Amino acid sequence: MQLFYPANSIDPAQKPQGGADFYAEPLDISDATNVTLEYSVFFPNDFDWVLAGKLPGMYGGHTGCSGGNAALDCFSTRMMWRQDGEGELYLYAPKDKQTKELCDDPKSSCDEAYGLSIGRGSFKWAAGSWTNIRQTISLNTPGEQDGSFTLDVNGQRKIDRNDVFYREDLGSRKSHAKTTHAPPKTTTFFGGHEEKYATPRDQYVWFKDFAVSYNS
Repeated sequence: MQLFYPANSIDPAQKPQGGADFYAEPLDISDATNVTLEYSVFFPNDFDWVLAGKLPGMYGGHTGCSGGNAALDCFSTRMMWRQDGEGELYLYAPKDKQTKELCDDPKSSCDEAYGLSIGRGSFKWAAGSWTNIRQTISLNTPGEQDGSFTLDVNGQRKIDRNDVFYREDLGSRKSHAKTTHAPPKTTTFFGGHEEKYATPRDQYVWFKDFAVSYNS
């Protein structure tokens, strides 16, 4: 799958439209307790990373768990690139429910205006070759800080957390009873929401080998 980012593009909802933003449906994994998403991405040798960009991940609860959503009854686990191809998990989940250990990690930040930056720089996206990523999410016990997230990059474990809070106690808020796994969210674009994130020229990225498994 080839994705096109035209010059001066950022968020696909804006003009010029670049990248993509869609959900993999129909795919019912609402009863899953753990889900693995795997895919490979190819950035050309001369790819200009600018400041940052989004890449596909999982979500749960409801759509729209991004763009500044408070994530009180949803979560998403998109990947990101940063300057020079540094990689990270870009997590949307209840910010004030995360553990001190997760937020105090020197490679992580829970103080971002939008999502949580987890494991920034723990790996690099390759330019000129394929990068395979495999993320696995195990939901927390409702109301507990015991959810897990692991990330393997080209077969090597780069992020391994078992202290993530994805969902609230099922009885504490009615809407949280629906915070379950949902299909992958295929998001990729430059940004950020500001012009400083825009790609200065037309660029392409390629994806292949998308796979989802659950309760394994």
